[in-house]
Amino acid sequence: MAQHLPSEEQIIAILRDEPMVGSQLRGALGLPKKQKMAFKQMLADMVERGLLKRTSHKEYQLGDGEPLEEKNEKRRRKFAEQGIEDNRRPGARSRRQTGKDNETRVKRGILHQLDEEKWEVHEIDTGKVYEMCHRRQAPGKEGETINFTLYPHPKLKHSYLAKVDHSADALNVTWDEVKTKFMEEANLPKDFSPAIKKFVEGIKEPSAKDFKGRVDYRKLDVLCIDPDGAMDHDDAISVERTASGYRLGVHIADVSYYVPEGSDLDEEALERSYTQYLPWTAVPMLPEKLSSGVCSLHQGVDRCAFTCMMELDKNANVLSWDFHRSIVNVSKGITYREAVQMMEAGDDSIKALAEVTAMLKKNRSKEGLLEFKSTEYGCQFDEKGEPVKIIPRETDESNSWVEECMLIANNCCAKELLKRKLQGIYRIHEAPDTKDIMELYYMYPDLFKDSPVMLRDLGKPRRGDTNLNPVAFKLYQHLVKRAGDDETLMNRILRSMQKAHYDSNSFGHFALNWQDYSHFTSPIRRYADLWCHRELARKGKEINAERANSVIEVCDLISTNEIKNMKVERISIKVCSCWILKSHVGDDFEATVTGIEEWGIYVSIADPIAEGLVRFRDIVGEDFYVFNPDQGLAFGKKSGRTFRRGDKVLVRLLRVDPLRGQADFSILEKLSSEPKKRRQGEHRKEERADRAAAAEALGYLSQPDEFDGDDFEPEYQPVKRNREQRRKAQFADRGRGNSRGDSRSSSRNDSRGKKGRGRRR
Repeated sequence: MAQHLPSEEQIIAILRDEPMVGSQLRGALGLPKKQKMAFKQMLADMVERGLLKRTSHKEYQLGDGEPLEEKNEKRRRKFAEQGIEDNRRPGARSRRQTGKDNETRVKRGILHQLDEEKWEVHEIDTGKVYEMCHRRQAPGKEGETINFTLYPHPKLKHSYLAKVDHSADALNVTWDEVKTKFMEEANLPKDFSPAIKKFVEGIKEPSAKDFKGRVDYRKLDVLCIDPDGAMDHDDAISVERTASGYRLGVHIADVSYYVPEGSDLDEEALERSYTQYLPWTAVPMLPEKLSSGVCSLHQGVDRCAFTCMMELDKNANVLSWDFHRSIVNVSKGITYREAVQMMEAGDDSIKALAEVTAMLKKNRSKEGLLEFKSTEYGCQFDEKGEPVKIIPRETDESNSWVEECMLIANNCCAKELLKRKLQGIYRIHEAPDTKDIMELYYMYPDLFKDSPVMLRDLGKPRRGDTNLNPVAFKLYQHLVKRAGDDETLMNRILRSMQKAHYDSNSFGHFALNWQDYSHFTSPIRRYADLWCHRELARKGKEINAERANSVIEVCDLISTNEIKNMKVERISIKVCSCWILKSHVGDDFEATVTGIEEWGIYVSIADPIAEGLVRFRDIVGEDFYVFNPDQGLAFGKKSGRTFRRGDKVLVRLLRVDPLRGQADFSILEKLSSEPKKRRQGEHRKEERADRAAAAEALGYLSQPDEFDGDDFEPEYQPVKRNREQRRKAQFADRGRGNSRGDSRSSSRNDSRGKKGRGRRR
C-alpha cells in the first residue's frame, strides 16, 4: 500500500529546527525512494508560495510567506528603476547581473583573538561567528570593527572562512597614506645608514687634486640631453668632424671614483642594484649628494668622467676606441624637446650629432634591426601632489640620437672587456624558445603569413655559445612588420621572447643582433655599469686581484632585482590610475579586452587611462564562461558568446583599491560583432588543418628533400594511416621479424645524442 505524502505542517515542523537538503528531509519523514518525484514537486510548490525557500547549498528552510512571483515582480521593477536588464529565467537565482550583488557580500563584524594564531569575527547583524583567514600578518586589532567577506572553507564542508575586505576602507584613505603603504608593501628602502651618510658627507666637489692623470675635455662642446625634470645626469656626448670622419665621445659620470669597492656604500648600492623610479618619487641607488650632486654632469661645472672616445670613418663605422678617465664641463644641458628645437634652428653641434647617429642606425640596420613600438605611461599631479591624469610619454627624434650613442658605447665596452680579459658583466638576450613561437603561431596565424622563414628551420642547433639566431631574427623582423601599430599584437610578440639578463659571459644579445654587449652608460642608476667602470679602470696587478664580490653572484642578484623593480614600477602606475578612478565607481566606460586568463578578462579604458579585471562571475547574463588557453579566448557555454583580445566591450566600474592598484569591472555588453558561426563540423576541419599546417611547418610530416649523411641524420617521421593500412603493416612486420621497429628505435637514439649538444641556458 502506497504511503501518503506528509502534510505541509509536518515538513515545516522538521525544517524549523535545521535546514535540510531534499534527500535528508525525505529520510527524516521516512518516505520511500519511489515517492521522490512527487515529494520534490510538493517542495517546489511550497517554495513557489513562499512557505519554503532554498539556499545556495540546495537546503530547504522556512520562507517568509511571500509568493515567489511577487518577489520576481519586485526584482524586475527594481532593475527597471536602475536601468538594468533582467534576463534571468523566472525563479532563477543569478549572481551575474552587474556585480552589484557582490557589494552585499561585504559584511561588518568585530574581531576577537583566540590565541597567537587564531582569530574570529562576530558578525554584527546576525551574531554569527566565523573563523578568520590570515597568513603572516594579523587581520587587525582585538575589538576592531572590520568589513569582511566569506568564502568556502577548503577543508570543512558547509563551513566558511572570513577574509578582511579592504575595498570600502580603500576609498577613505589619503594620497599620502597610499604612498606610504605602497612603499612599505614594495619593501623599498627608506634611507641610507648613518655610516654611509657620514662617509658621503666627507665627499667634496672635484678639484685639481681629483683631476690628476685624467684627459681634459673641458674645451670640447659637450652636450647633456635628458628628459624634462631629470635630476641625475650620468651621460654626455661630444661630436667632432675630422679629416677621416668623426670623433664621437661618450662621457659618463665617474661614479667608481667616489664609491670604493667593497665599502658599505658599495654593498648598499649592490643590494639596491638600481634606482627605483616611481611616478611621484625616485628611490636612488646612491645617496642624493652623489646621484644629483658631485657625480652628476651639470652644465657649466667641472666633473670627473669616464670617457669612451671612438674614431669613426665617414660612414660612421667604428675604426677604434679608447676608454679612459677624463674631465668634462657640459656646455649645453638641455631636454630632448630643446634638442629638436636647436636642430631646427641650425645648431652645428646638434646637426653633427644627428648626422652621425643617423649613420650609426643605418649600420645597425644592415645587420638587422628589431624596433618594437610600445607606449610608456607617466602621471600628472596637481598642486597638492595627487594624481590627476595618466599620460603616454612622448618620444622626440632626439631620443634616438642619444640612444644610438649609448648603444655603440656599450658595444665597445663589451669588446674592451673581452680584449683585456677582464671580469665583465654582459647584457645577454637568448633567442625565443620554439615552444613560445608555436604558441604565438596558434594564437595569431595571420602574423606568420608570407613569412620568409619556415618554422621547421627554427629547431636546428646553433653554432657555438651564441644567442644569435639569424633564422629566428629574420622571422621576428617579419612579425614586427606584420604587427604594425597594433600594440596588443606587439606586446604579445614581446611576451613570446626571452627576458634579457646579466651574465659573466658574452653569449650575445638576440634583439640587438650583437654578439658583444654590456652596460657602461648609466652608473648612477645601475650597478652593472658601475661594475664595468671598475673593471675598465684596472691596470697591472689589479686585473688578477680578487674582487670584493663574485661576478656570478652579482649577475644573479641584479637580474633578480631588475624583474622586481619592473613589477614595482608597473604597479605604481596602476596605483595612480586607481586613485583617479576612485571617483568613478559605478560609471560605465567603453573598454578594450587586453588579455584573458583562467580567472577573468583584463580590460583597458581610454579616459581616464586605466586597466582592470573582469571576473567571469561579473559578466552580465546567466551564463558560465570557460577559458580556452589554446585559442586565447573565453566563451559562454550557454550563449556561445566569446571574448578575445581586442574586443570592444561596455564595462561598469564595480570596485577600486588604490592601496593595491586593483580595479574590478563588470562587462555589461559586448560591442564587437561575434564571428560568423561555422557550419557543423567546419570548426573541427579548420582546427585539424591548422594543426597539420603547424606540423608541416615544423617538418613532422615529410622528410627533408636534401641531407648530408655526415652532418644530418633524419629522425623517424610518424605517418598517419587508416585502420586497413595499419592492419596490413602489422602482417608485413611479422613477416620481416619486425626489423623495421628495431632500426626505428636506433635511429631515434642516435638523433637524441646529436640533439644533446644544446646551448647553455
